[in-house]
Amino acid sequence: RPRPPFPIPENFNTMLACRTAIVNQLLVTGTTSRRSFRLHASFDRPAGGANRGIPTPIELTNAVDSTQAPAPGVVTVSGEVMTNGVLSAPAIYNKASDMGAYKASLPWWKIVILGAIAGCYVSLGGSLLLTVGPNCMGIGASNPGLQKYIMGAIGFPYALLAILTCGAELFTGNTALVTTAVLEKKATIKQLIKSWTCSYLGNAIGCAIGIFLFYNTGLMPQFHGSEGFALVKTSYPLKETFVKAILANWFVCLAVWQSIAAQSFGGKFIACLGPVSAFVCVGLEHCIANMFFVPLGILAGANITMMDFITKNLIIVTLGNIFAGAFLVACLYSVVYGSLGKKISSST
Repeated sequence: RPRPPFPIPENFNTMLACRTAIVNQLLVTGTTSRRSFRLHASFDRPAGGANRGIPTPIELTNAVDSTQAPAPGVVTVSGEVMTNGVLSAPAIYNKASDMGAYKASLPWWKIVILGAIAGCYVSLGGSLLLTVGPNCMGIGASNPGLQKYIMGAIGFPYALLAILTCGAELFTGNTALVTTAVLEKKATIKQLIKSWTCSYLGNAIGCAIGIFLFYNTGLMPQFHGSEGFALVKTSYPLKETFVKAILANWFVCLAVWQSIAAQSFGGKFIACLGPVSAFVCVGLEHCIANMFFVPLGILAGANITMMDFITKNLIIVTLGNIFAGAFLVACLYSVVYGSLGKKISSST
């Protein structure tokens, strides 16, 4: 009969029972301390230095020593708690005011540079919009609503996402953010004027750079939709254009607000996708977007002049965008969560 690979002690079953008892006691008590248990056993110690016998368990006691972790204390939470990866509405407002204060504190030349970057991002997104949306003529013939949504969803949401995540100064977003900082006494009116003026100038420079680059790519035939944009945007009555501008920047500022609330890149993209695609799909007016579309359409052959663009569209759209950002977003949320609401409460 073959011998086993290793000798088995005579009291092997006793050792196994001892080990099992210890493990079972650990499971029952839930103790995880390394030195939580002491085994009291008798040992057969023959004289003359012979080998010790196998310990026989006599008593197993739960003797928890000082190394055991203390019981957790009571945790007290005050204020708003983020439980789903999205900030609460009051926290969004506070963070927006801090962002506005930072933007207002930047030197003018940085605002111009960052504004030019934002204008370039608008141009990049606008070129994608013109490449995809207007060229879906088959979809447009059978489902014009779907074509409009494709035009809105592909292009501009990526531009706003790049502006918000990579760092840039968009005039229309600043109408809400910097105004919020002023309302909360974190910035001054002088800083607000500097921020608005320099970001507007920088956006115009960036759009001009984008127009120059795309005009010299040889891709103008695929941007044929820009000619129609230029003609349509300068043909509406000023009252309608003003209202469209209010609605457009309301959408854009909501996208900015939601992106502040979102704490992940994916969440920020979703925050931009809905509102931005909506304002383009509906056909509203955004002054910085028009700085790209209309001049590019003029270069493509639209029968209007730059003066027509400025007087019939750009000025009134800019005023409507300011109204939306400053009053419909910044002031309204200040009434609910900020200093304007506190003033109203104290006076009543």
